[in-house]
Amino acid sequence: MKKIYYIILFVASFAANAQQDAQFSHYIYNQLFVNPATAGSENVTRFQAIYRTQYLGYQSTFDDGGAPVSQVISANIPLKMIKSGVGITFVNDKIGASTQRDFKLSYAYQLPLGNSQLGIGVSGGYFAKGIDYGRLRPRDESDPLLATGRVTQSVIDVGAGIYLNNPSYTIGLSMNHINQPTFGLGTKDATNRLKRSAYLTGSLLIGVSYTIDVSPMFILKSDLSTISAEAGATATYDSKYWLGASYRSGDAVTGLLGANLMNGNMKIGYAIDVITGGKNAKSATSHEVLLSYTLAALRAGKKSIVRTPRYRY
Repeated sequence: MKKIYYIILFVASFAANAQQDAQFSHYIYNQLFVNPATAGSENVTRFQAIYRTQYLGYQSTFDDGGAPVSQVISANIPLKMIKSGVGITFVNDKIGASTQRDFKLSYAYQLPLGNSQLGIGVSGGYFAKGIDYGRLRPRDESDPLLATGRVTQSVIDVGAGIYLNNPSYTIGLSMNHINQPTFGLGTKDATNRLKRSAYLTGSLLIGVSYTIDVSPMFILKSDLSTISAEAGATATYDSKYWLGASYRSGDAVTGLLGANLMNGNMKIGYAIDVITGGKNAKSATSHEVLLSYTLAALRAGKKSIVRTPRYRY
């Protein structure tokens, strides 16, 4: 007997747009999440957290809604004595009855190239999916094949990337879920495959005046069958305060603002998405908060050099 669930309309529409990984508007400040080659590239030790509520206040025809809520916590440390960097990332992503947790360790070899630095990185960890079948509504409640309760499954997940970091620009290319892990989630026949996710990111740093810098930025995301694009720019005053905007194709316009505090060691930021596409299946806004703190890099011998003094991410 075939199992058929009335899945939340929101989740279905989201799957059609290939958001299998958590989505963050502060993507330019959150590159370790998508590219392990960025570990150690700033030459500072950075601890960071982002909290996002997507499509805030979304109300479906089901009891508990289903709008995504996502958090990412990360840290990365440069190891200049061996021209490397290491990082750790934990992501918690909840959409309706389903949850995703991604924990991974990253390693990158940072190769000096003139005034630039080329990172070559790999990541490995586990990706966990869970579902609460009690929050789904079956068409036939007497079906003996229906799964019940909460089910969670964890699998090994690997990724890789390259990242070119120059004081005036950055560009990175990466792929996550290379091994395409699969999940049964309490069923014997059904399998859910985590598709490979490719990311291309880039940014520029343009000095408009002595106190104002403008930084265009972009990210392309693909599961190798669909593509999502996002692009924008931020303007920074006196290396302390920034204001920006970006556009995510088919979804939203984003406004960003933030500040570098404590002599640049602490970064706080806020982003708001105003929905422009798919309004019938989404609430009007999404909100995101960024908190980041840096320490001096671990060093043996002479003092390490900070290659990106404006701490773009």
